[in-house]
Amino acid sequence: MNEFGSRAAHWVAVRWPAIRARGMWRFVLLKGVAFWGGLMLAFMAIAMTLQLGPSHPRLPLVLAVAVPLCAIGGLVWGLLTWFFNERIFLALQQQKKNLP
Repeated sequence: MNEFGSRAAHWVAVRWPAIRARGMWRFVLLKGVAFWGGLMLAFMAIAMTLQLGPSHPRLPLVLAVAVPLCAIGGLVWGLLTWFFNERIFLALQQQKKNLP
């Protein structure tokens, strides 16, 4: 495919250094909690509103419970994504060192 072997490895080799330079917590909070957790919350809010109806008395409680759960899910997603990309990045750096 290319010198990196896959699209994911190519993405990590090209884009990850700039993302990495901004720091882990910026990535985790913006991409994980805000973006991924926010999308998950929006999906949950729409799904629960459609399921229960907008005038259901428990809808605010369901959404209030969904907010921290989605934030925790986004945090976990961000951390896992960071650590997996770090592993790929460091392996590519090591592979680059070992080339003749």
